[in-house]
Amino acid sequence: MKFTYITGETPLDGYTIKRGLGRGGFGEVYFAVSDVGKEVALKKVDFMDADRGDNLVLNIRHPHLVQLFDIKHDDQQSESWIIMEYMSGKSLRDVLTQQPEGLTRDEASAWFFAIASGVHRLHLNGFVHRDLKPGNIFQSEGDVKVGDYGLSKLISHSQRNNHTRAIGTCRYMAPEIGKGNYGNQIDIYALGIMLFELLTGDIPFDGECDAEILTKHLTEAPDLTKVPLEYQSAIRKALEKDAGKRYQNVVDMMLDVPEPNYELVPGFNRAQLPKEYYKGNRSTPTTSLPPVLVSPSQPESKPRVPTLEAVPVIESSPASLPETSLRNRKYEPPTVGHGKPPTWIDVAKGELAKKDKSQRLSELTSSMIRAVVGTGAATTLLFAIFIQTPEFRHKPLSSLESTQWFIWLMSVTLLSSWAVLILGKFWESSDTEDGPKRVVMFAVGAGLGTLHLTIGNFLQLDFHDLHSGISYWPWVMEHWKFAAGESPALAHYAVFTGLLFALCRWWSHVTPVRTSQYDLMGAFLFALVAWFLPVAPQPLMPGVTALTLIVIQFSAPNFTAQQRKEFEAIATGWWQNG
Repeated sequence: MKFTYITGETPLDGYTIKRGLGRGGFGEVYFAVSDVGKEVALKKVDFMDADRGDNLVLNIRHPHLVQLFDIKHDDQQSESWIIMEYMSGKSLRDVLTQQPEGLTRDEASAWFFAIASGVHRLHLNGFVHRDLKPGNIFQSEGDVKVGDYGLSKLISHSQRNNHTRAIGTCRYMAPEIGKGNYGNQIDIYALGIMLFELLTGDIPFDGECDAEILTKHLTEAPDLTKVPLEYQSAIRKALEKDAGKRYQNVVDMMLDVPEPNYELVPGFNRAQLPKEYYKGNRSTPTTSLPPVLVSPSQPESKPRVPTLEAVPVIESSPASLPETSLRNRKYEPPTVGHGKPPTWIDVAKGELAKKDKSQRLSELTSSMIRAVVGTGAATTLLFAIFIQTPEFRHKPLSSLESTQWFIWLMSVTLLSSWAVLILGKFWESSDTEDGPKRVVMFAVGAGLGTLHLTIGNFLQLDFHDLHSGISYWPWVMEHWKFAAGESPALAHYAVFTGLLFALCRWWSHVTPVRTSQYDLMGAFLFALVAWFLPVAPQPLMPGVTALTLIVIQFSAPNFTAQQRKEFEAIATGWWQNG
């Protein structure tokens, strides 16, 4: 990487460049030494003429913020130099590059709590970072610090674009930034992105270009399947599209994130957390503490964590207090009758019930799109196999008839899949008994049968083209049979399709708590029911029924084996400790 200045040059009076450190969106960064030997980092940016109010960011002091010492200008007033604390360690971006699968949970939480504490202090002082990303987070001698805070505001002010300037990095950029009307919640959104990346090594919204990424920020819900269960609710809320639905302050998010076990994170100093964090039902660490500083306005019986805002008054803190975190917080599972221990399914349904309408709609939309793809493949396979069977080779179909039948079969499969996916999404966290579900499924099936027959009549299909009368069973009433050139009776289709949907437990193949993605034995049994009823045309419809179920299984999400283990651990822990 080529820098403007080389070792030994003194572009700013009183400081000698030692080497270049990097180049970011706002300028070049150098490691330099002052005339008296103080090591600093110098950031070279375009000339800034910020006002006194903006320069107040220089007065912020916090253990998790890179300290800004001063802003100076060269003699020609062409360049500005931000003099800041030198961080000798790695950036979070370097760490994530070395660990592309993500960090351990304790490591991720340790990074998060330090970053969040620094961001909280910025917000208390009336500043929004506006460019939170791993490249702006640094670790040195066990301390994690947030850098480049306030710079976007200082620089954009000097360029007279102020609040509407396009700022931030698109992969960490909240949806409302493009509108130019935003607040602290854009930093909370970026914290959610970084916590996701810390745990998985990936970002939730990525693409081939900035436009694609920004579109996903605006429209897509994050896929949290790779995120450990205990972190999902915090990330989900932090990444709400509507800023009003996000956490309104950083501490609220911190309270929903599991605390790290620092004994498992070597080389990491314990984060200094804001006092508001402990007021939010998290207690102080279980270690002996020295006397702490408290404000005289507070009752003497309430210990506080040292903060720079407090007026120094010495008071002794208790030797230890119980530590509270998500790991040892009691889980409150759904009610289970008769004193039965909860199962992983009970825990999973409790998590499913926490989803909001927008997330359910997003998941349903994704499933329905997958159903279109699955239906196309399934119909092509079924039609290719079926018309080659010996029974139907003697009555080949014309090109027009083949096209009409293909459209009808695809419509039947797709509409049936969509209906089951919609009902399944509605029932995914429900404990409704099978009886009411079967009644609903009969009504839906009867409506689908009517629609299927209507589409067939519209396409002017002759159902005898692909129908074998010998497949009828003796209990089928004579007037429900149909002759060549005729269509099946509407009652036939409405009743038999309704029975097909009522007798089979379609909803159990949509729920995310099913034990596997695909159930081929279930598809075989569903086909058997379609054969025994029977639903015309036979024996094509049993194949359609089986493939429809497989399309549904392909389209509907389900919990991974790892997630099921986490649910089991929570259920077992609650029952043993609860």
